[in-house]
Amino acid sequence: MVFRSHSISRKNILRTPIPWVALLFLLLIVPHFKTAYIDTFDSADLLFNAARVASMLITVALYAVKGRRADARVGLLIVFELCLLLSTLLHGGAVVPFVSSYALGLGVYLLVDLYSDRPRMIVRVLFFIGELLVYVNLASMIIAPDGLYVSKLLGYYHNWVLGYKNQFLPFFICFATVAFLQMRYSRKRLRPAALIVAMLLSLVLGKSATSLIVMVIFVAGMMIAETRARLVFNPYLLAIVVVFAFFVIVLMSSSETISGLIAAIANRDVTFSGRTVIWGSVMDAIAQKPLFGWGVMSDESHIALIDHVEASSAHNFYLELLLSGGVVSLLVYGVFVVLVLKRLKSCEGTYAAKLCAVALFALGIAYMTEAYSNPIIFALFALAANVGEYANAEKESDLVVSSSKKRPPVATSLPVAN
Repeated sequence: MVFRSHSISRKNILRTPIPWVALLFLLLIVPHFKTAYIDTFDSADLLFNAARVASMLITVALYAVKGRRADARVGLLIVFELCLLLSTLLHGGAVVPFVSSYALGLGVYLLVDLYSDRPRMIVRVLFFIGELLVYVNLASMIIAPDGLYVSKLLGYYHNWVLGYKNQFLPFFICFATVAFLQMRYSRKRLRPAALIVAMLLSLVLGKSATSLIVMVIFVAGMMIAETRARLVFNPYLLAIVVVFAFFVIVLMSSSETISGLIAAIANRDVTFSGRTVIWGSVMDAIAQKPLFGWGVMSDESHIALIDHVEASSAHNFYLELLLSGGVVSLLVYGVFVVLVLKRLKSCEGTYAAKLCAVALFALGIAYMTEAYSNPIIFALFALAANVGEYANAEKESDLVVSSSKKRPPVATSLPVAN
């Protein structure tokens, strides 16, 4: 008997339970999913911030090493970031909030864009992260219904693992998108459906009416995605609805009659929990520096400028962008979004295109009442910008299913010889 020695080779040492490419993507993307709860621990906060910056630098390096060409969307996103940075530096703004709110978003976009040729891998990794964060956050809400901690700035906002209830939505839109894709690719509905239900339950427990409405719109849209209602999923049409809604917001802030009518229809107070008051003050500040804005500000500086205790943001992303970067930044951002929508339009009719169109529409509506500064939102734009790859993966899944149905049954026993 001959015994073979099992030598420890470098290949054996580097062998992991999941493919190396997926592991690298996981390690690079995880720091960007930093939750607000981490901010309460100084050491963990510093570690995650350093990891996020390192991830972005590594991603840029990988872009160069792999010879990936930056398309027009990437170019516009870089110009958008530079406009905000220039405005921040010129007006003595806060560089750290600029990096955490906007610059890191570029890193997220580039990372998802870099691995867009592996759509199934991206979906599986993001879905795994989603299951982990959503269920841990839901458990914290059940165990501590009054919150794990209160916000440092105002001192009375009750927060859980993902932060305050209004901060859930950027995570949830991203995770719901990959959950629907995972459902489509794997043909297994239990885990993706359970994750979506857990997100909806979290919003119910957190009593976040606006976020719940947005998620219901998202889920309802995907429930009719299999129908022939193509007009409903037209990305340009959905964008027009969002633009119209934004102008309604502007009119609400300048007309008590219109705001009162809309509030009566929506069964909310006339100021929409003080938002119209904040919007009016924000627009006054925008009028003072309309071209390049005031630059990205710290929460304290933001509150001081708007002169409202809850005005750490404009509670409207578009107004916040006008306030921080002026008309120039908003226009560059708008062109970037149009190019993403153009990509969706080119794949119109596919499940992936419908999904991304509804996800961006839901985000656009959510932006009316909140100015989300979470950089993971840019992962959604990267998914939409590479929708062709996800549509191809969708076709591959359909072919596998159809071929398995046509395959003849395998004999369960061998024929007996005479």
